[in-house]
Amino acid sequence: MKKLVLFSMIGLMILLSASAGEPVAQITFRVRDDAGAVVTGAVVQMNTFERWVPGGEFGKDIRRRVEGVTDTNGLVVLQIPSLRGSVKYGIYVKGEYFDNTMKMNVAGATYYRDMGGSFYFTNHIAGKWQPWDTFVDVEIKPVLNPIPMFARSFVNRRPRLQIPEYGKAIGFDLMKGDWVLPYGKGDMSDLIITLDCKMGDGITADGYQIYDASLKLSFPNDGDGILPIYVHPMKGSAFRLPRFADEVGYVSNWVKTAYTHEHESHYENRDDENYFFRVRTKRDKYGVITNALYGKIQGILSFDHEKNISFTYYLNPTPNDRNMEFDPSRNLLTDLKPFEQVKEP
Repeated sequence: MKKLVLFSMIGLMILLSASAGEPVAQITFRVRDDAGAVVTGAVVQMNTFERWVPGGEFGKDIRRRVEGVTDTNGLVVLQIPSLRGSVKYGIYVKGEYFDNTMKMNVAGATYYRDMGGSFYFTNHIAGKWQPWDTFVDVEIKPVLNPIPMFARSFVNRRPRLQIPEYGKAIGFDLMKGDWVLPYGKGDMSDLIITLDCKMGDGITADGYQIYDASLKLSFPNDGDGILPIYVHPMKGSAFRLPRFADEVGYVSNWVKTAYTHEHESHYENRDDENYFFRVRTKRDKYGVITNALYGKIQGILSFDHEKNISFTYYLNPTPNDRNMEFDPSRNLLTDLKPFEQVKEP
């Protein structure tokens, strides 16, 4: 009963504040593609919190929305009264946002779905949120050359993919989607994975096992390696990473650590982590790379002390082709379970 009264009072206060008139936020948006060309005719939507409506467990937020269409310079100016000074924005295509293909039609051309973004104003002066007339660039990526790849997800799989043994370097075959013999059906080690784990004595007060662990990735060939790429999964294009894998910057040894101690835990996972990798590399007698396969790990590569590992990977099968635009309808790994299938480009 006390919670209901409290939520009702909060809702009344918000409604009274809204009726008094909120400061106005103004943003100039510029929409371009990933080659830098402006996009004309894109519908940009901006929304902000308007009021809270009681009901159900905690009620629900009602949001105010405005939209506009980009001009020949890719620009559109939007204004909206905002109670809190925080707005969300994105490219809006009615009826297509939840398309399972993750594509949308913008001014007659096909682009990957836009996950949008957020902006938080600092303060308001004379009824205007500051900084007034903020400039925001929005990038949307056209569908250009989606290709078949070997792609598999071990993120939602139950049970998780398990590393066969502690303390042993074990190869994983990306084309087979499995550990190499004798642990699986793979026959070529693209990634070499080593999990070291030292169990502590006892458990924490919360009932968790005490341990120190590290996951190491290494590679069998000179020139193979991994390259971190930081892009948030819930902002911007559904085609998350750059269109082409990098040519340089790969490291041949990569380590991530985790531990649980009596009074603290540590995990190196980042919400925005992703990776490019290069495998099956060959060099000529001068050391120049003549043949290599490129791919990506999209999202977090995580592990735990119980030998579980979680990641989603894509491998372009064409030598020296750095194109990372995957066609989910042409996965070269077949007979995957629904939770192993990869839907994102």
